[in-house]
Amino acid sequence: MASKTNGKVVVITGASSGIGAATAEALAKGGANLVLGARRLDKLQAVAARVTDLGGQAQVMACDVGSRDQVQALMALAQSRFGRVDVAIANAGFGFAGRVHEITEEQMEEIWRVNLLGTWYLMAAAGPLMLKQRQGHIIAVSSVVARRGLPGMGPYCMTKAGQLSLVEAMRVELRGSGVYVSSVHPGYTQTEFFQQASRRSGSPVRGGGKIQSAQVVARKIRSLIEHPRPELWPMKMLRWAMLLTAMMPGLSDAAIAKTMRPRGRRSCD
Repeated sequence: MASKTNGKVVVITGASSGIGAATAEALAKGGANLVLGARRLDKLQAVAARVTDLGGQAQVMACDVGSRDQVQALMALAQSRFGRVDVAIANAGFGFAGRVHEITEEQMEEIWRVNLLGTWYLMAAAGPLMLKQRQGHIIAVSSVVARRGLPGMGPYCMTKAGQLSLVEAMRVELRGSGVYVSSVHPGYTQTEFFQQASRRSGSPVRGGGKIQSAQVVARKIRSLIEHPRPELWPMKMLRWAMLLTAMMPGLSDAAIAKTMRPRGRRSCD
């Protein structure tokens, strides 16, 4: 049976590593046509080579999602090469550790621009195009922390909550149009996230809880594309955990304060 992703045109930001790269490879196995953007062009080209080996097609472009012009150029590349965009995945993002009152304005500006504005730029570019096509799927790779802020990672959690709010609003706005809008909520995932967060923070940032591979998340994103739904939680138990934290915020605060120590900063991807 042919894959439901066969021939689909998929744009992915942050595709040079981690969940973005793994998703590109998972979709390539199903015969998707990929347009990949990231800042590190050398790593992006390596992903494109693997995509080709797996039977897919890939166009690449250096893209900083903090620039609206560059995000629009990435979408324009997909249109000019393939004539349409079936799926747009906002995956690019980063994190760092720091207490809310100690973060600099420059740090806040950068993470807000990349993680949140970068997501909105892709959504804003994809929306009109997909409405004109009368079909499409916009996906934002958020996080489990979209539902619960963590100490020491406030700005990152803020951007993930912001992504979720944009998705929830747009999902209803486009209801019945043929355009689906979904969010993905990974937990602790084995990617470069923690290495980069540690580098930016000047101290180790570690993940907490059960670990999953980027490949597992990628396969579930492929399933989400094949069978659209509002939210994807690769670790379903985390969704119920977040529900409990919303119902009992005081107990949640106490539990998090007990398990997360200042010297052992922990986070979720």
